[in-house]
Amino acid sequence: MNEILLNSQSSNYLSEEIINKAAKDPEARNNIIKFEYKLLSVYAHKFSIILLPKTDQITEWHGMISISYGLYAKGKFKFILNFPKTFPESIPKIRFLCPLFHPLIDEYNNVDVDTLIPRWKYGQDCMVYNLLNKLYEMFIDVSYYDCVTSFNPRAAQLFSNDINSYAEEVKKQIVYSEQQLYENQVDFVLKLKEPTYNTQTILQKLQDINSQKNLSFEQKKKDLLNFILQQSKENKISQ
Repeated sequence: MNEILLNSQSSNYLSEEIINKAAKDPEARNNIIKFEYKLLSVYAHKFSIILLPKTDQITEWHGMISISYGLYAKGKFKFILNFPKTFPESIPKIRFLCPLFHPLIDEYNNVDVDTLIPRWKYGQDCMVYNLLNKLYEMFIDVSYYDCVTSFNPRAAQLFSNDINSYAEEVKKQIVYSEQQLYENQVDFVLKLKEPTYNTQTILQKLQDINSQKNLSFEQKKKDLLNFILQQSKENKISQ
């Protein structure tokens, strides 16, 4: 791992020498995966993804993607990303935990990663970062919705012929994903906790304070901190 860190101090990319070594050496491959995770811990929030490696198994990551707009808006979808033994020569595989109606997702919830990145050659433009960025785009870029040559041509045809019915199918699965969101599977390391009443109250207060245009930023911050402190005191009393 030290070799990778030394070779990547001033760059987000790895040397060809390190990449070639990883194709033959499992330890070198795992070090590249660790490097990828380190990189994503900084950048993954840009496309609304959270990730955790499976305990004692760096080659399997558990994650969730949150879609903010488009037909899949408000969707929060859990997924598993697996690195094959042939990584970095081969592209990682992605499978969602819940069924999703999308041209690039099959009946077993597998994603057509070869359509997301057709010519995978690990390097500057073909890293896990790029793959996850494409995964996010897959839900908001309509050019993916009519891809009849992918895993679910029926979905693509429905989008082209009857967009309202397509949207209804998507809506059903968004509702289902919301219902399953806090049902944490034993072997899924990314555990989500349902927001408490206090959390929702604080979020509402934040929105209320933020809407007050006559207040300065410092005053808004002070009001919010005072409110949180008051909530904390009330919580202790009720306990």
